[in-house]
Amino acid sequence: MDALFDILRYSIGSVIWGILIALCSMALFVFLIKGWYKDAVFSPVSYAIGFIVFLFLSFQCILIMGSLKIISMTDDYEQQIASLVEIYAPESEVSQAQASDIIDHIINEYPILEYYIGGGEFMGYTSKELPSAIAMELRSFMRWYIFRRIMWCLVFVVLGAVLVIKSISNNYASTRRKRIQSDRRRVGRRTRR
Repeated sequence: MDALFDILRYSIGSVIWGILIALCSMALFVFLIKGWYKDAVFSPVSYAIGFIVFLFLSFQCILIMGSLKIISMTDDYEQQIASLVEIYAPESEVSQAQASDIIDHIINEYPILEYYIGGGEFMGYTSKELPSAIAMELRSFMRWYIFRRIMWCLVFVVLGAVLVIKSISNNYASTRRKRIQSDRRRVGRRTRR
């Protein structure tokens, strides 16, 4: 949840694009429902489920857009790290303590990175290799992070669609039962006359 607030603070564009993508994802939600029931009539329960799905999708899509923003800024982070490691000899191996100090400095400058490289261990790299190693690790982690968010979005859409379809089915079943009972009463009245 803290990651969402940091993304809000650093990039309102991520919020706007995330909500727009969530709205497009809701089109998939409606498409799944209309694919199952061509003449689906949405009930208040359906709208409530749809609203909850939209909130979950918005959250995930905002995180995806923030992650894309981080990936786009990775070159800047790499340059900053390169300027920090200039104090070391280019071919000298950076110790774990030195790498941790560099990462702590970057995290102090860009707090959002704490969620993604805060526990990274970068041993065995020279000071020349370290910036690209950290940037490569960050890009790799962010791609995996985006993939997981997309999978959560699909789960929310499918689960929400199944719940709405079930509520529509229950609504159709109760309407059909009432119609059958009404028809039986009419037929029963006609036969008594």
